[in-house]
Amino acid sequence: MNIWIASHECSGIAEAGGVKNVTFSLCKELYRAGNNSVLFIPVFRCTNFREVKGMQRNVVEAKIELCGKQETVAYTLAFSKDWNFKIVFVEHPSFAEKEAVYTYTQNEENINSSHKKGCGHEDTLFLDTLFAKAVIEFGKHVPENEKPHIIHCQDASTATIPLYVNDCEKLNNTKTVVTIHNAGPAYHHNFASPEEAAWYTGYDVKTFENCLNRGKPEPFLIACEYGALLTTVSPSYAEELTDPKNDDITDGLSSIFFEKNIPVSGITNGIDIDLYEPGNSKKSGLPFEFSPEKGDLQGKYQCRNFFLEHLKNKEQSSDDEVLYDIKKYGYLLEFENEKTVYLCYQGRLASQKGLSVFADALPSILENFPNLKVIVTGQGESALEGRFAAFAENEKFKGQMVFLNGYNRLAARLTVASSDFICLPSFFEPCGLEDFIAQVYGTLPVAHRTGGLNKILDGKTGFLYENNKAGNLISKLSEIISMKMYSNDRVIDLITEAAKYTRQEYNWDKVCQNAYIPLFENLIK
Repeated sequence: MNIWIASHECSGIAEAGGVKNVTFSLCKELYRAGNNSVLFIPVFRCTNFREVKGMQRNVVEAKIELCGKQETVAYTLAFSKDWNFKIVFVEHPSFAEKEAVYTYTQNEENINSSHKKGCGHEDTLFLDTLFAKAVIEFGKHVPENEKPHIIHCQDASTATIPLYVNDCEKLNNTKTVVTIHNAGPAYHHNFASPEEAAWYTGYDVKTFENCLNRGKPEPFLIACEYGALLTTVSPSYAEELTDPKNDDITDGLSSIFFEKNIPVSGITNGIDIDLYEPGNSKKSGLPFEFSPEKGDLQGKYQCRNFFLEHLKNKEQSSDDEVLYDIKKYGYLLEFENEKTVYLCYQGRLASQKGLSVFADALPSILENFPNLKVIVTGQGESALEGRFAAFAENEKFKGQMVFLNGYNRLAARLTVASSDFICLPSFFEPCGLEDFIAQVYGTLPVAHRTGGLNKILDGKTGFLYENNKAGNLISKLSEIISMKMYSNDRVIDLITEAAKYTRQEYNWDKVCQNAYIPLFENLIK
């Protein structure tokens, strides 16, 4: 099959959220399975070309009508350095000036105070439309044997592509699939009105009359109206997306899916364990090797001791390579004993992630368990950053908690690999990757039972709790902290089972072979 994957992000090239992992792993595994997988991705200022080879710059240009003007895009061809799937880079100044994929950085805010750090680009709709049209324009000029059987669109930023495919004679046999990675509020990329949608797309207002969500043309609805198959990243999230009771977490979309009987298929994301392999330090990036699947955790605890050397000082060294691009709040005391327990969170600091619940639970947990050490690593909403910084700096909890505000890959992976448990209190979670990474690194997830986190087997590969309130989280954390203190052998058994289960059931090669390839083949038939 010729399968084009359209995405604004891809691991190793341009990264933002979980979409990057799906994009990369699909391209890789589809290619390995004998398909011609081609990635289409814009070129941002943050784009990394070190992971590609054979670049041919500006092999062709195209003129695109957009918002009453003619825009010129250039295409650069390349291949993945290690996996050989083809990449088509879409170049335009509006992408090239952006320092991050979807939001403004602190540097951009410093340059222009209206570009607030963490807020979406003010020309998001322009960028989405330009990229969608650029993919179609490229399709008009490829040889017949290279035309796509499938265009797989990743999330709302690419979800209008089926509209243009439907109207492109050169692609009249091409099928489209749109995967919804997150339908939470602010992730829809919807147009403000049918008139605005017409302005950007060049189509008549009537084109969007059946695609409205609360009066706004919705890319996911445009996709299915014009022939796309909708999928999402777990069966549980598919159920949530089509349940009208979930309008609050889908910004009204679930009621429309329910009323129109629009099917959404759920395929649980996998994890590319090869990228995290704890038994190979070159792949994991961790300083020591270990194997949770074999119950060999010595290297895990060596990673912990290594990390603690960077977390024990009250003052942060300016030349600390482990903490580069990170501001440290608080510190962890050096001493520990067999009953010391490590709990972490690593990821985006966003309301969706339920971190307000975690923050509400922290004072009681830290007071009740003086032997508990907490590491929080991430960046995001300023209010959440402020809360975790305040806890870490609070004299009452000195030596018990550290907050690492920022991101680098080594610190993120050490945070998870050094801990016994990771707290994932998401209000909603389409799939979840942090629970997979934790299980691969011998760290047990403690999660709110929602969406894709339901793939955790409660009491076997992690722990789940109902009703996302601070009291319920405190109760569950107290239970598992006590288990670690007094039944460590039981915890090690669970760690081994979780690591084995994740590799057996969710490695990306199996997800691709068992779910995506049959889906694409059936769609073509």
